[in-house]
Amino acid sequence: MNSNQKLFERFFGSNENIGLVVLERPERSIAQLVFDISSRKISEDQEDFDGEPDDDPDNEPSDGDYEDNDYFDEKIETAAKNFNRVVELFKLSSNAKKEFLENFKDWSVLRKNNVRRLKEIANDIQSDKFNSDIAKVVGSVVGVVGGIVAGLSLLTPLAVVTLPLAISGGIATAVGGGVVVGTTVTEVVLLKNKLEEAKTFFEQEKKDFSVMEKWFIHTQELKDALESWIDYSLLNEISKDLKEFENEVNFNLDSLTDKFGNLLTMCIGKMIKQSKIVELFGVVFAPVVMTFVLVVCLIRDHNRLVLDCILEVGRLTAGVMSILGTGVQAGRLTVDLASTGAAAGGRAASVAIATSVFIALGIAIDVVNIVWSSIDIHNCPEPEQARMIKEVAEKLEEQFLFIESVYEELKQWNCIDLAYVYEWKTFIIKNVPHDAVQIDIKMAIKHHLSEEAWGCIKLQRHSIDGNDWLFKIPASHSKMLLEQSHLIVKSESCQITKWNQWKTFILHHVPNEARQDDIKVAVGSHLPEEARGSIHLQKISTDGNNWLVKIPTRHSQNFMQKSHIIVNRERCLVTQ
Repeated sequence: MNSNQKLFERFFGSNENIGLVVLERPERSIAQLVFDISSRKISEDQEDFDGEPDDDPDNEPSDGDYEDNDYFDEKIETAAKNFNRVVELFKLSSNAKKEFLENFKDWSVLRKNNVRRLKEIANDIQSDKFNSDIAKVVGSVVGVVGGIVAGLSLLTPLAVVTLPLAISGGIATAVGGGVVVGTTVTEVVLLKNKLEEAKTFFEQEKKDFSVMEKWFIHTQELKDALESWIDYSLLNEISKDLKEFENEVNFNLDSLTDKFGNLLTMCIGKMIKQSKIVELFGVVFAPVVMTFVLVVCLIRDHNRLVLDCILEVGRLTAGVMSILGTGVQAGRLTVDLASTGAAAGGRAASVAIATSVFIALGIAIDVVNIVWSSIDIHNCPEPEQARMIKEVAEKLEEQFLFIESVYEELKQWNCIDLAYVYEWKTFIIKNVPHDAVQIDIKMAIKHHLSEEAWGCIKLQRHSIDGNDWLFKIPASHSKMLLEQSHLIVKSESCQITKWNQWKTFILHHVPNEARQDDIKVAVGSHLPEEARGSIHLQKISTDGNNWLVKIPTRHSQNFMQKSHIIVNRERCLVTQ
């Protein structure tokens, strides 16, 4: 075993041993392919760069360097910790997405109620009974009010994190001396109740959003971890390449083809040229990192779903923030998401979105405090307090629209986690129109499938003649499709039936001296050559020596026409 293979098995294991990064057997097959291509491509690039094979011992250590050098052991240990941290962040992000989706509706009710209450309070203050100004406390509060009004312009998804500290500090010293004069006790009590009610709901809203903010925080941590290896835009580009290819491949991992190898070669080439991986890890460890990024982050189904969510919400952030009028910040963020060299804005967005919700609520509570402390009977055509409350309400409303758009985007990706799908149902849809493409068939299936399972549809062409297609879906979501006899594809009715992967037959009165190999030879003579290794046998009786025979359904058509086959020169009955 050469040094590269030893390194691969130390990280990703073998059929006999578990590696530092736990992979399922199919994943390990892909990982081996990625690792081999990465090692070869890096070596070729080194030759192209130097004009001859690279003999630098720092980059290509000997077997002894791999096994005995503490430096390499330390690098392996560090890399393993980083890999496992990323795996953990994928899990945390996945759980956070579920919590965000589960809690959004309760939080949205509170936010909508708060906006409505603030607008009502502002209207009450502007009414004849509550017209007021801020003259009584202008000397001590005007600076704070100015700070708040300035702060309102920053209540966007990228609000400045330090803003509430400055405002709250000012309010603590300035508010408290306001006097309420001239209004009736009843009117004052009513307004006070509304203000206190608003404050109570703000506090509840903060508590509810603390669960939802985990999505923004954990996904930001995950992005930061991945971007230490590969730029955001390149990650996005490779994700798209893999997604486009997925629509063309069969739905089992045994169907890896040269085309898939070509795709991996292209993706790895991009990583070598455009990422920091080779520079950071050297030619020895770079293939390990590339293998982890491609297999664990981009190909593993449930992790790819989380990553797709992050990428889509990132694009949404740029678009929505631009619409909300965040000026230079939005413009810079849009550039960040599209370029490789300036992703600071994109990286900061998620955490800033979460913290800005709390900033907004803190400012809203502070405004309520100031308004209550400065109510007076003096009349003004546009009371400062009412204007402040209206501005807070409008900014809270804008912010809600953004968070709601994140919710709507995540909801579309609220798919079943394929890592936890243990049973599938397979169907065959017959005589699909020849001009139909995969998206047409998927649309027909989706009409009879709950939304969360839409991303789980797997398609494979079953035959050229007749244009039949196989598709499979999670068994837990198959009830409606099991009740259908036909699906409408491009306005044509296509028969649908449950498809069993295996056809089972009974072979009667097999000669007692016949061995399993004799039976397989007899059955295999009626099957295509590629199916002869897939015959399964089971003896079902002693008397009469009858046997169960299972063969792949797709290769069973010829065998189904047989009433008898010859086993050891004797004629044996075949039934289904």
